[in-house]
Amino acid sequence: MHRAPLHSIPALLLFAAACGGGPDRGAAAGEAPGDSSAAAAPATGAAHAPADSVIAWANEIREGIRPLAARVDADPDGARQRAVELYVTRQERIEQAAGPGTGSPADLAESVRVAEARFHELMQLLGETPPPDSAAVGGAVEALDARLAEVVALAETGVAEAP
Repeated sequence: MHRAPLHSIPALLLFAAACGGGPDRGAAAGEAPGDSSAAAAPATGAAHAPADSVIAWANEIREGIRPLAARVDADPDGARQRAVELYVTRQERIEQAAGPGTGSPADLAESVRVAEARFHELMQLLGETPPPDSAAVGGAVEALDARLAEVVALAETGVAEAP
């Protein structure tokens, strides 16, 4: 059995907290394991973040994930920590602002939901022992980037249609 190095435990705990804790958390609401959409939805119809914030956050993630494939071979812990940081500080905000249950247009909310799933796949891959190869990480980065590009395009459409 391989044990995670002690210095990676804070990142793993942060990842677990960001993902909503245990596997049964969403079962009562009919969610799939790992789907944190209901937990992130505002309970009282809180004001949405402006679409330009969603666009900025998505673009910051896209920029931040680009080097992960090249970084994973030399610094797998750093690549994993960077992904978790982007997830917690940007992706969760996007989900809370424009994901399912926020009142966002259905196509945008669905795109945000799928981006969330692709992000979870990337973080799970980066958490593997031994670390994944750069080609696998590159594929996961491309899948997430494509979905985030869609989130940006849909959010930009909403900005263009706003009064």
